[in-house]
Amino acid sequence: MSEWQILPQPNPEKVAAVMRNFSVEKLTAQLLVQREITDIAGFLQPNLAALHDPFLLHDMDKAVERIQEAAFGGEQILIYGDYDLDGVSATAVLFETLQMLGADVDVYLPDRFADGYGPNLAAYQRFIDAGVSLFITVDNGISGANVIEQVQAQGVDVIVTDHHALPEILPQAAAVVHPRHPEGEYPFAELSGVGVAFKVAQALLMEDADDDLPVELLDLVALGEIADMVPLRDENRILVHAGLKQLNAAPRPGLQALLKNAGHAAQEAITAETVSFKIAPRLNAVGRVADAKTALDLLIAQLPEEATALGKEVEGFNTQRQEIVANITRDAQAQAAEKTADPLLLLTGADWHEGVLGIVASKIVETTGKPVILLTPSDDDATILKGSGRSVGDLDLFALLQPLRELFVSFGGHAGAVGLSLAEADLASFNTKIQNVMRTVTIHNEPLPIALTLPADGINESTLAALAPLQPFGAGNEQPIFAFQNAPLAGGTAMGSDKQHLKFTVANAQMSVEALGFNRPEWTPFLAEKQLTMAATLSESFFRGRRSLSLMLRDIQVPTVQPKAQTTPLQQEFKVLYKFIASHPHVNFQVQLQQIAVHLKMSAQALKIMLQVFLELNFVTIENGFVRVNVQQTTRPLTESPTYRRYIEHRG
Repeated sequence: MSEWQILPQPNPEKVAAVMRNFSVEKLTAQLLVQREITDIAGFLQPNLAALHDPFLLHDMDKAVERIQEAAFGGEQILIYGDYDLDGVSATAVLFETLQMLGADVDVYLPDRFADGYGPNLAAYQRFIDAGVSLFITVDNGISGANVIEQVQAQGVDVIVTDHHALPEILPQAAAVVHPRHPEGEYPFAELSGVGVAFKVAQALLMEDADDDLPVELLDLVALGEIADMVPLRDENRILVHAGLKQLNAAPRPGLQALLKNAGHAAQEAITAETVSFKIAPRLNAVGRVADAKTALDLLIAQLPEEATALGKEVEGFNTQRQEIVANITRDAQAQAAEKTADPLLLLTGADWHEGVLGIVASKIVETTGKPVILLTPSDDDATILKGSGRSVGDLDLFALLQPLRELFVSFGGHAGAVGLSLAEADLASFNTKIQNVMRTVTIHNEPLPIALTLPADGINESTLAALAPLQPFGAGNEQPIFAFQNAPLAGGTAMGSDKQHLKFTVANAQMSVEALGFNRPEWTPFLAEKQLTMAATLSESFFRGRRSLSLMLRDIQVPTVQPKAQTTPLQQEFKVLYKFIASHPHVNFQVQLQQIAVHLKMSAQALKIMLQVFLELNFVTIENGFVRVNVQQTTRPLTESPTYRRYIEHRG
């Protein structure tokens, strides 16, 4: 269970003023005031007219002049993209823009493993030899000064469009378009790669300030911006809001095929959550296990037949990615269970797929609450281990590893995620050093931010409707988490192959709603509760064409129960525990001991003693915290256990 933090409550007078001035519901006004939205009119009605002048971006005039010269002069232009959805959508935006200009344009999406991230000289050289005279990078390039210098030295121009962190040495390119360039004047620094690409498209296609925007590209912009988790405020909110409108009004054939394969109902709205949980994982999966060009081809496909075929191909890659992740996760979790004393989990696998290690690391962080680094031998050199790390709480993993970088062949990242490689011969030394460093570190987990506390009857259609003006939700404008007090339950069940997902049915005075907790097996003991206080988000869901409200659980709280009175018959207590163990083989007692004790209405100490008795009698096996009934053991009296005899003597 997480610590809950009730956010500062909005001033009632300000709430009343917002309700009056903007004709919104009370809940909407409360959230606007709580989030300190100053331009409420602009927030509630994002307007494309409020987009910033693209020529305020550094070198935009140079970029436009050089691209137009190449397009109208028949030069060969190559767009050098990236393999994630931000890079793929940025590539699609510029490709379609240059096609509108009649340019001779082609694209290249680097291979995650063969080319790495950013400009690769060997790849550039192949295209130079084939006649390319202008490269345009999208979602990369700002850290490629060395490669770009060698390309420019051959008389071939490179235009960099990027949004990533600025290195100390910037590339000396024909133009560098970046919203945070130190010599630029752009008023908004948080564009994603596709956001920057769209600004280039805007500048290329406008002849004067009154020209219409290339709105037909905004659906691509929404995909990349949401997938890259840039803050959805200012210009990003405008772009994503408009892009989602276009996605719903006229989705591209490829996206229609993808969503159909994802089980998205025809009448179901395409929201930021749809992009985050259905579209982005599938398109990102392509670049993780195959050539990202397939994802690009799906986005720009025009013919329904082609889109259908590509949609099936993408779905196949996503299934492959899921299977790979599941297999590696099982291996990594088994290793993690053997390293419970390590404050940082350094896990290795001989044949793990490098492209999914970041995903798996995040899963291990969720289940262990510890920072994780996963490593596997490089495809190019088996003596080099490559992988990803993920942090937890307020731990700056990048800063933590920085003093050890002399051990690394390569290293990069930020506070929450890193990528690194090191010689296998240095693994033991690295592990010793990082564990010693970690033992000096205190990690503080961020509390769960609760926007408002509502009664159980607040789970209704009116509450959901009041959230609509605040959408799209995402980074910088998160979906609000509410605490619903004492919600009455009408049953619950475990789902999934490992019973790791839980569903509670909340039945308040107005309606019955499903509350879902994904990958939360530790809540299994509470399925039989009659009442819970829940931290959850509220949304609509579709199943087999039927729409309903649903709660996505972030945490739960149950009433504190005093240990059972000592007069309770001992035999009955053991029967209750044995029955619970038999019906809950996927519950980790090591992690959830306190919750189980509360559920069974006994003290944690009594629960530990009773488990010891079962072990002595060979009634159960315990492995990595999971307790399972030993079906081979015959019945034996409890009094054969030494611990049981001491226990009843102690209890009098």
